[in-house]
Amino acid sequence: MTSRILNWLSGRKKRGLPGYSRLRSIPLSEVAPDLVDDEQSASYASSRNAIECTLRDAPRRPSEDSPLFTTLAATNRSGVVTMTLPEGGGRCVPVFSAPVRAADYADVCLAQGPGVQYLVSSAVGLLGLLSDLRSAGAEFVALDRCPRCPTFMSTHTSSLKTPGDLLTLWSVVKATELARLDLYMRYALKSAQAGLFEIARQVAFETVAHVGPEDPRPHLLLGQLAVVFGDRDLLAEAKTFLRLLRFDAWERKLDQDAHSGSLDFGQPEFFSKLR
Repeated sequence: MTSRILNWLSGRKKRGLPGYSRLRSIPLSEVAPDLVDDEQSASYASSRNAIECTLRDAPRRPSEDSPLFTTLAATNRSGVVTMTLPEGGGRCVPVFSAPVRAADYADVCLAQGPGVQYLVSSAVGLLGLLSDLRSAGAEFVALDRCPRCPTFMSTHTSSLKTPGDLLTLWSVVKATELARLDLYMRYALKSAQAGLFEIARQVAFETVAHVGPEDPRPHLLLGQLAVVFGDRDLLAEAKTFLRLLRFDAWERKLDQDAHSGSLDFGQPEFFSKLR
């Protein structure tokens, strides 16, 4: 899947991903305050910690030489893309766990700059790159920085001494992402099944924008909600994402729902790319 997405991105005249034309980010506290409470709960923290435990060990822990990380390099040969941390904190390298996330960052944060190339590396390769960049003054790394949020976690690269340290950082970040994906999508599906279609749509938009654009669940739900609203543009956009991400069964499910007009908001059994 990674090579397919990279080929698609490199073949476009304009950078980045297809988009959702009606995506408008609204604070969840205004849309779904109980979801905000759920994200602060002990049960959510327990779920997140359990996921991290599974990611730290085999068989879920990736190998040190598997292609796992994506960085961005400017096509004008100015080097790897970095960002400046607030309050004089220094330069930081944005690194992503999937090309889709890197492309989303480029669309939102680098739209006015030069074009970008997508560089995929293993933990071994990224460790060497970060060492070189530290020597050049970029001493921090941010994994899967949300391009739409002002705050994000950064790590000083001097603390990443081995490829295993990078994989541990990956497991910490991915556990939070996967736990939030499950939490948000359960809420969105429950809302849709209860007939709260506008809330379901906005939570699905928030999931794509802030949690996981590479996950098929919010895209399928947005397509199903497009059928409810009679929104042909939204339906086409959701199908484009599912096709790009190569979730064929999910696209077929959306086609079936759109053709029948009968919606139970069911989804194929979730297939995590990490399993």
